Amino acid sequence: MPLYNQSNRQELDINLPYVSALALVFTLVIYLLLLPVRNSYLGVLFIDRGITQYVVVFLACFVIATTLNKYSKIEAEFKSLKQIQIPENISFDNYKSAQLKHLSEYFTQSPTLVKNRLGRVLLAYINSGSRKASSELALDDSSFYLTASESSYSFPRILVWAIPLLGFVGTVLGISSAVNGFSGFLEGSSEVEQIKEGIGTVTSGLAVAFDTTLLALLLSIIVMIPLVLIERRESQLLLRVDLFINDQLLPKFSEKETNNLLNTESLKSTIDEAIKTSLPSKDELIKPIEEAMPSPEDLIKPAEIYAKEVAQNLLKGYFEQFNTIQQQESVLIESIREINQGILTDREKFIQSYVEQQKFYNSLVNDMRDILALVNQQSQVSNDNFLTASEGVKNELSQVAILLENRLNSLEKSAEKFAQLSQFQDSLDRLIVSLKGAGEMEQTLINIKEEIALLAPVMKDLSKPRVIRLVEQIES
Repeated sequence: MPLYNQSNRQELDINLPYVSALALVFTLVIYLLLLPVRNSYLGVLFIDRGITQYVVVFLACFVIATTLNKYSKIEAEFKSLKQIQIPENISFDNYKSAQLKHLSEYFTQSPTLVKNRLGRVLLAYINSGSRKASSELALDDSSFYLTASESSYSFPRILVWAIPLLGFVGTVLGISSAVNGFSGFLEGSSEVEQIKEGIGTVTSGLAVAFDTTLLALLLSIIVMIPLVLIERRESQLLLRVDLFINDQLLPKFSEKETNNLLNTESLKSTIDEAIKTSLPSKDELIKPIEEAMPSPEDLIKPAEIYAKEVAQNLLKGYFEQFNTIQQQESVLIESIREINQGILTDREKFIQSYVEQQKFYNSLVNDMRDILALVNQQSQVSNDNFLTASEGVKNELSQVAILLENRLNSLEKSAEKFAQLSQFQDSLDRLIVSLKGAGEMEQTLINIKEEIALLAPVMKDLSKPRVIRLVEQIES
């Protein structure tokens, strides 16, 4: 019989095909419910705001389907945990009993997480007979289930984070589309009404962009809260199972006793007696060693002779090294003197060259001062010439301004005359209307019409636009 049931510890993992199909069904149901209210704000938000809305809704439905699938499995495990009762008539002292084997087979054949864990702990106790080994397996089993639980929530967490990111992608696409469409529209439009229509296109594109972000953020919040609650519920389930195993099952196990094959006290006395009878005494061991070793005087004499020879050799080598160092010191002192003499010679040459360079720099500074004075004089002369020229330009600009003012006054007078002529034409028109009603004034009307015909060319010339050109000329 194996030590534990060969389980992959994935009883609480989601069924991916089932969850995907359920998410697709949820998405279709949502859009079918929105078709009757498509023209409302909610229908426009879900249907008419681009392809990212469909993807966001499907991902949100996938997370909701995952949450529901997890919830159903976790509640089934809680129900199974409440129904489990370990029979009181089963004895756990004999770990090879048939009752324990039947109970273990009953637990391991169940598809639930709780019974599988209990079956693995019982199998460990049946095969080892040790409570310690069963406790270690229960601890390892708990860590495995915690790891599997955390990994099962990794993909839904990624989808929860992907939903707002898709909303931002839709925002970028909407803004880009609106701006590009408006720029292309401006290239071919020249009237104000057309520009207003283009601005309306931009605002509608911006509405699309921000609606995608709004929907994505709302859906991410809606699906995140139930997912966190289900994850917390699963952690509580695993903790309850651990407590049940540690409090209800493991205390019933007993530790297998090991019989001592040898008496420690008798073994110790036998070894002591064998040592006393078989091994020699301490005096018998020391006496041959003392006879074989030389006397202290015989050991000290060769060492004393060797020490004298070493001391003599050291003194001889010291004197030889001292003479060699003294000779090298004399040579070094002589070379230092030569180097010092060369340094003094170079110092004198450097001082002489420094004095010459100082003289050259002084002469150069004097020349630069003369050049600077000459430049200042030239600059003063240039400034005077510039002021004279600028004064002439100022006077000429004043004359031009006076001319412009005179021309503007003449234009204002012409405009007044044009207005007077317009008023005169209006009065003549009214006079013509009044004269048409009187039959006796027909000849007078003919004369007035002739005068109006003569004034028409003059009024036509006055109504034409005028272009005034100002020519500026500066005499040098």
